[in-house]
Amino acid sequence: MILENDAAECPHDWQQIIAATLHERGVTAAAYVPDTRLDGILVRLGQLGTSLRSLSREEECIGYACGQLMAGARAAALFQSSGLGNAVNALAGLAVPYRLGVPLIISMRGTLGEANPSQIPGGRIVVPILDALGIQSFMVRRADEVGQVVAGVLTLCFDAHESAAVLLGPELEGCRERA
Repeated sequence: MILENDAAECPHDWQQIIAATLHERGVTAAAYVPDTRLDGILVRLGQLGTSLRSLSREEECIGYACGQLMAGARAAALFQSSGLGNAVNALAGLAVPYRLGVPLIISMRGTLGEANPSQIPGGRIVVPILDALGIQSFMVRRADEVGQVVAGVLTLCFDAHESAAVLLGPELEGCRERA
């Protein structure tokens, strides 16, 4: 469970913008694997009344979001890039072929400034994996880009029925040091 004081230690405007954009575009459910850079987004989504589902594995997030989308709701999946490999089968076997349009909010690891060598190989393959699945991805490096990119991804997902990803780059402020 995400506690409000945890987010208070790490408040960032870009997290609030992501949550507000998801809410304004009708996202009513979000499945996530906990990650400190996502905490501020999730706390705000909870405050806005979004149904939050904390799961253990990324493929569960995809399955949950797909189920919500098939039931007529708007849902998103949020997780760390190191878990993308876990989600490949659910994306390739369910979300992509059935054009369910799952918006992915992915907190990047293994890139600029990463100190954990076990994260680096996974960080290198995020975009190639998404490309191979036919899922467009958009790296956000500046807070002033967040609203436009998230809104654009949601249009791809909900209006064109194509899954798409927002990649939260390391240049954004974001408490990675606590991870």
